Amino acid sequence: MSNELEAVAWPFERAAEALEALARAARLPLPNPLPVHSRAVPADPSRAGAWLDTMAHSLGLELELLYTRHGEVEPALSRAAPALVDVPSAQGRVVLALLRLSSSGERAQLLAPDETVHEVPFSTLTAAVQALVEERQGPVADRVLERAGLPEPRRALARRALLGAQLTNKHLVAARTLRLPPGARLAHHLRALRAGRRLLLLLLLAVVVQVCLLAGWWLIGRGAFDGQLDTGWLWAWALMGLTMVPLQAALAWCQGTLAMDLSALLRRRLLAGALALPLDEARRGGMGEFVGRTFESAGMEQMALVGSFTSLLAAIDLMLAASVMVTGPAGGWGLLVLGGFCGLMAVLIVRQSSRFRAWTEARVVMTHALIERMLGHRTRLAQERPERWHEEEDQELAHYAEASEAWDASTARVVALSKRGLLPVAILATLPGVLAGASTARIAVGVGAALLATRALAALTTGALALSGARVLFRGVRPILDAAKRSLASGEGARENEKGRVARTSPLPPGAETPRNQALLEVRDLVFKHAGAPRAVIERASLVVRAGERVLLEGPSGSGKSTFASILTGLRGQGSGLLLLGGLDMATWTSPGWGAQIASAPQFHENHVVSGTLAMNLLLGRSWPPTQEDLQTAQALCEELGLGELLARMPSGLMQLVGECGWQLSHGEQSRVFVARALLQRARVVVLDEAFGALDPVTMRKVMACVEARASTLIVIAHP
Repeated sequence: MSNELEAVAWPFERAAEALEALARAARLPLPNPLPVHSRAVPADPSRAGAWLDTMAHSLGLELELLYTRHGEVEPALSRAAPALVDVPSAQGRVVLALLRLSSSGERAQLLAPDETVHEVPFSTLTAAVQALVEERQGPVADRVLERAGLPEPRRALARRALLGAQLTNKHLVAARTLRLPPGARLAHHLRALRAGRRLLLLLLLAVVVQVCLLAGWWLIGRGAFDGQLDTGWLWAWALMGLTMVPLQAALAWCQGTLAMDLSALLRRRLLAGALALPLDEARRGGMGEFVGRTFESAGMEQMALVGSFTSLLAAIDLMLAASVMVTGPAGGWGLLVLGGFCGLMAVLIVRQSSRFRAWTEARVVMTHALIERMLGHRTRLAQERPERWHEEEDQELAHYAEASEAWDASTARVVALSKRGLLPVAILATLPGVLAGASTARIAVGVGAALLATRALAALTTGALALSGARVLFRGVRPILDAAKRSLASGEGARENEKGRVARTSPLPPGAETPRNQALLEVRDLVFKHAGAPRAVIERASLVVRAGERVLLEGPSGSGKSTFASILTGLRGQGSGLLLLGGLDMATWTSPGWGAQIASAPQFHENHVVSGTLAMNLLLGRSWPPTQEDLQTAQALCEELGLGELLARMPSGLMQLVGECGWQLSHGEQSRVFVARALLQRARVVVLDEAFGALDPVTMRKVMACVEARASTLIVIAHP
């Protein structure tokens, strides 16, 4: 690493302080202080990434890994700021706090440990990051270039080209971008996007454009009514029109960039909420309902963004038109006509919203039924009489067609009225002033104001219809957005204080051990009832598990074994009662911290093989990309679980693609992959829920021996 980077590098022990300083310098909101144990770095280097994530969560922020190829480090870093960058150093592991790039993109601004900003060449930073994967090929390339006798700077260019060719497909973590989590307060996200300033600029540009438009109309209209269109007036009108071209381009650019950023924010929140939906709610919905919610979220995003910008700009135009209309021959009568027509359109838009709601409900019902019938098509063919296969579809289609026809027809009438209804009424309102002898300038201004008001009202109606539709669709998407907020609270141990603010507890330091005289896992008087169920499925259950114990939980089907396991692992809320791990509850551990301590292999129908490599499926939950040691550990565990023959058959071994689009695994092989995944989490407690049902007796004994040897503390759930 160069001397320039050494001077601004943070020791890894102070990485959490670098996070906090970087957030302050980047003006990101910091709802929480840094934990007191922020320098308690884990001894295991493979847990360093998880520790950094925990520190970011404790600050109310999150880190996004930028995982890229060796040759794509430069473009990845150019969009990473603010970010932490890992670089190799002779003094041990260090990080760089990348604040921003210069306007030219040739200099990188780094935050030093004394919180001063230093600029270094961006190429120097890129080379330092690429050096993470150049340990082997770098010295070889240097020896080759030394023998070739290339002078500088040609040697540096040749070295870069050689290493780029050799390491083209070599992946690495270029940086960790610091950002707000999706479930953070909307006001904080808008502040981070500088939405207020950008919106103010958008409004200013819109006002200037409309002033130029009105001024141009006044110039040409006055000359036309006076019958004196001389060259000077025409040149002034032409210059005013040309001035509007760059202003409208800037207006479109501001609107487009702000809309894209807001769209990305909404999609992040929707994705976070979808992943954080409560388990029971996700099960009750069904595939058809989730497909319907997907359509509704896309429609809501488009309607909300288009409707808000259209309505905002149209409202500005309408206010300018109203202010100009007062000075025209219509006077106060014109303003009264405009207000009355706007009130009429508001009533029609409200009625139109109810029709859109009926159409949306019919569409959602039809979509849900269609998806569910597609999933159960074979059962339906076998059990339902052919003459009744399409009865329900015909009824749903008829209801949908009726609602669609009513909505389309009424929408066409409302839009047509907004485009053509105001202008003749506004022109009539100017007649008394014209007959009273108003000047030609006032007549020109009045006609221009009427035209502008008509155009603005048509745009405002379109935007209002879109916003009313977005409000209707929001009802279906709201549970997902609420889940995103709940995920932020549970992920950071949030509690409401007496002032209504969220006070988050600090996560425990890594490697925190349970005292020997204390139970590792303790459950007291646990009660759990499913939503809408008449009685609790778990009533006053208690359990004490000490470190190193092996516990077997047995019970008949439907007795709540799997529900109890999901509560222990944090997949479900605990209801009432007390649940402690190492003497601390989940709010103190935080949800990610609790999940890192208890790993589970749920039942077969609740576990999944993800489309990807076998290594990725095995090492889910560990740092990625995997180290060579991680791959060796996974290989050895697969051998112990009897998957050695499977790996031998796979052409790419652990890097073989599996899942729906890859190598198809049998039920027994999938069960062992699920067990291996739980064991590789290095958790203090392993919970296996009916994980051996698909195994033959010989394989089961082999798997049980492996689990006995590798699990620190084990809980097995099975039928009697």
